[in-house]
Amino acid sequence: MLSALLLTADAPPASSVGGTFAITLADARARALRAGPDVVFADLRAQLARTEVEVAGTLANPTLGLQTARLSAKLTASLGVPLALFGQRQTAVAAADAGAEAARLDVDASRLDARWNATRAWLDLWEAQEKAALLDAAAADAERLADIARERFAAGTGPRVDVIRTGADRARVRAEATAAAGVIPGFAVRLAVLLGADTPGSLHAAGPIDLGPLPSESEAMAHLYAQHPALQRDRALADAATARVRAEQRARWPVVTADLAVAAGDPTLPGTDVLAGVSFEPPVLNQRGGQIARARAEEALAEWTAQTDLRRLAADLTAGYRQSESAAARARTLTDQVIQALEEARRMTEEGYRDGRVDLLRVLEAQSAVRDAKIASIEARAAWQRARADVERAVGELPTGGTSSGP
Repeated sequence: MLSALLLTADAPPASSVGGTFAITLADARARALRAGPDVVFADLRAQLARTEVEVAGTLANPTLGLQTARLSAKLTASLGVPLALFGQRQTAVAAADAGAEAARLDVDASRLDARWNATRAWLDLWEAQEKAALLDAAAADAERLADIARERFAAGTGPRVDVIRTGADRARVRAEATAAAGVIPGFAVRLAVLLGADTPGSLHAAGPIDLGPLPSESEAMAHLYAQHPALQRDRALADAATARVRAEQRARWPVVTADLAVAAGDPTLPGTDVLAGVSFEPPVLNQRGGQIARARAEEALAEWTAQTDLRRLAADLTAGYRQSESAAARARTLTDQVIQALEEARRMTEEGYRDGRVDLLRVLEAQSAVRDAKIASIEARAAWQRARADVERAVGELPTGGTSSGP
């Protein structure tokens, strides 16, 4: 299975143009579900845990001894067979099997986190790209305004201070655009790592940003309590800890060794002698008190973790719904009302400045207002989808088969 995941991770994440791979949000989420590093690690841990079942069930080897003596038996052969007669092996196997089940359930919990991490990383990259593109366009607007100021100064209808002021504003916006573009490779690298890709720094977030509708809050809360992978894993870990307590308690019972000895060639005896008996290690000095205390501590920790995760996920679910509603309202208002009005005001002030009816300060304020509103819109849209991703993670629903990207 690991080789298949590695082969999948080596494949290009999406369409490639000029060495830059364009990847959609749906593709990034699907890829993280099947090839994210944490998913691969969880699967390897599950495989390791399954081997512990066989280890716990391994039978002890018999002991064979050979002796010779000068005055008595020429050859004495002994055989000791350890026998776990009091259920030590069965309880150890049950504890290992419970641990393997918890490790298996942890794979789904890891897939849930991997999809959430990839979603947020893709949104970070998309937001950085959108801001860089917006500031690049703003730099073009500043350049155009600087050209107007120069034309008015050359025509004698505008002061030289406008040329200086617009030149400084043009340099500032261009520096902001350069800085915004400079952080994009860092977000691309982080996304590539979360996807298990081998092309860090070359990913480009493309396509729609919408994660889709959310279930009702009551349905989401019910699904969280009943089927969340993290809670199922926590319950399995608590069960595994309880099984380890039983295994350690049972391990206090002695392992009985059946002994058989055959003495041949003893001149003091009329023939071959056979001796049989049992031996065991009495639990006098070591009653496994430390191991049992450790297992009980692990049990208490697992139970506390399960209760804490339940409260945390329920709180995350409620907070995610409220944040999603707030960010959605802000994004819609900015996109549908604010930006359109500010764009129109900017065009009017630029035309007025060209005609000499409006001073430069009002034009710069109008451009800055449009730029700030568009940046706020980008941030609100990204925050909206991040909140949806938080809700999705808190709900804990995974796609069937592990490759779908739907919520």
